[in-house]
Amino acid sequence: MQASRAITDRDRIEVFRRLIAFDTTSANSNVPAADDLASFLTDHGCRVDRFESDDGKKVNLIAHKGPECEGGLLLSGHLDVVPATEDGWESDPFTLTEHADRYVARGAADMKGFVAIAACLLADIDASKMKRPLVGLFTHDEEIGTIGAQQFCKQWDQRYPLPTAGIIGEPTELQVVRMHKGHAKLRIDVSGTPAHSGYPHLGSNAIEKLGRVITTLTAVRLEFKSQRCKTSEYYPETPFIILNQAMVEGGAAVNIVPGSCSLTVGIRVLPGQKSGDAIDVVRRALRTIPNLADDVSISLIGDTPPLLTDASTEINQRLCTHVGQTETVAVSYASDAGPLATMGINCVLYGPGTIEVAHKPNEHVPKDQLQRAWDSLSVFGRNWCID
Repeated sequence: MQASRAITDRDRIEVFRRLIAFDTTSANSNVPAADDLASFLTDHGCRVDRFESDDGKKVNLIAHKGPECEGGLLLSGHLDVVPATEDGWESDPFTLTEHADRYVARGAADMKGFVAIAACLLADIDASKMKRPLVGLFTHDEEIGTIGAQQFCKQWDQRYPLPTAGIIGEPTELQVVRMHKGHAKLRIDVSGTPAHSGYPHLGSNAIEKLGRVITTLTAVRLEFKSQRCKTSEYYPETPFIILNQAMVEGGAAVNIVPGSCSLTVGIRVLPGQKSGDAIDVVRRALRTIPNLADDVSISLIGDTPPLLTDASTEINQRLCTHVGQTETVAVSYASDAGPLATMGINCVLYGPGTIEVAHKPNEHVPKDQLQRAWDSLSVFGRNWCID
């Protein structure tokens, strides 16, 4: 990416195009995309620091511009995308394809459009005029459990003050979102004894045992469905904890009594709730299954906390006023905002596009929303950091 004195609309689309061209599916390394983005930001006067994963295949970038003081603004987006292997794509998923009213590509909505905007605002803002810093955080592996953001929370070494106000890019259709559900993932392993299926009395069928687990968890799901909490009113369609029995694995052959199997479960708690409390309910329920307790084990394989930012926080009030929003908006998906909020950052979600087209063939972002997001955040970021 070439350095330039001022960022034009054409520059922004070029940054967007280059980001899309990197296949940052979570199974791949995001380092090439991060290197390219880091070069662009460095060329435009940003300090860029890297925080690598333990294996060096993934990296979080944090870019800083302006004075090293408190009171700045954080813009954060993830670089990874979900796979684009499903049928139905009408163009190359990793080529930004322009139509009359939209841009189509994997990551167009979720969320490289926002990343391009954040990077270009960092590049374009005049450091000599800034009273407060603008910071960009670009993470890896959000799509598989906010892994990059959670690692950043552990790796951050306080080398300069982080802003306590943050805008996390998600496809919210340019609405300010101050709360979202969390997402915990459990693996439930059931053990049995393998045997020849002609002599089943010599074995113990793990899949049959799992059937009892599934029945018990269905009862737990219905129990959760009947419960309400303080934030339920913001979720008219799903005002309860969601328990999803998602994946079953087990068995070796049709002529073998299965000796083991597993079930992966997702639990989405509401803002203000703790996933640990819901997990405890699951553990207690499974212990009530007769003659099964010693054959069942539970492992936590991921936990993104929910987001609950108070309506009175400066970032929520100012951004809502800026975009003319008067009502609270809540979403059911999780995001990097959950972990980042544990660092004391008051976070809201905001960005172009809709979650309804994310993770689907021909994912797209409307051109007008992309432009409006740039216009809005460009003014808002300058007002926050300069005025």
